[in-house]
Amino acid sequence: MRCFSKCFLSLVILISGLCNAQASTTSEAPPLKKYVVYLDWFLNPHHAPLVIGLKKGFFKEQGLDVELVSAGGSEEGSKQVAAGNADLAVSKQSAHLVRVVNQRMPIVRIATLIDRPLECLIADEKYLDIHSLKGKRIGFTSSSVEFATLAIETLLKTHGLGLKDITLVPISSGMPAAFLSGQTDAIFSAYRTYELEDIRVHKPNVNVFYYEENGIPPFEQSILVAHKDKLDQPELKKFLTALKQSVTYIKQSPTESWKLYAAYAPEQDTELNQRVFGSITGLLSDMPEKLDASRYEIFAKFLGNSAILKEQAPSVDTYAKEINLGRS
Repeated sequence: MRCFSKCFLSLVILISGLCNAQASTTSEAPPLKKYVVYLDWFLNPHHAPLVIGLKKGFFKEQGLDVELVSAGGSEEGSKQVAAGNADLAVSKQSAHLVRVVNQRMPIVRIATLIDRPLECLIADEKYLDIHSLKGKRIGFTSSSVEFATLAIETLLKTHGLGLKDITLVPISSGMPAAFLSGQTDAIFSAYRTYELEDIRVHKPNVNVFYYEENGIPPFEQSILVAHKDKLDQPELKKFLTALKQSVTYIKQSPTESWKLYAAYAPEQDTELNQRVFGSITGLLSDMPEKLDASRYEIFAKFLGNSAILKEQAPSVDTYAKEINLGRS
């Protein structure tokens, strides 16, 4: 009888252990899905929503293991997405349209990080308007000389000038240094975040002329693109849901967000980057998934009137989409 009791007790323990093991197995969270996002350059505060999404665990909550990959420019990431080697890439509206039209890349804008141009023209404080730059030296650096030329032509034309009225000075590196040293009277294609913040440390009263206020239609400086054949993948909605959470958190808790960013990239924990991060906070799109198709149409016509596009731009819905984040 005693032997039977021992055997019965052992059997109960064994069954209990098996049940617990099964329960443990079934309660385990499913493995995270790898999700590769190419940046448009090295990591910087412009990518804040992506970093905060990682640090706060918003992507992980959606079942995504997001990997951020630095690149040598936005074209690299767009090519990786087009080839199916990456899920998303950071790009720029103007460059995106050129790649869709001229290079026939099968990519689509699916989200907006920064919904306005960061580029601007910065002039010494004695130049109160763009027309007063007649006869002056204007420096620039750009990965797209064609777009930079179109931009300065438009800025000048809006104020009654042409390229013949100024001297363009290509700058290989260090636009703030060239400007502050007097090599140029103004610079353009400069970012209102980095170059402007840096210059204002030394010359706080410089005059700034924003592209969208001086003849250039508003365009989105920072967007995310995906392959046009992968828009129905559930991971895309999950990513955008987490991205939206990240933007909301940054806007509600900018100081804590900066601390999280600096912890993720300690080599960037500088006073300048903190100022840049602060300025970026107010420029982030509140609803990154939303699309303003009319703005895309206007900007496409602007590029179409130049020699940048090899042919007429297609309809907006072929290269820019609004993803519905409602329950499917």
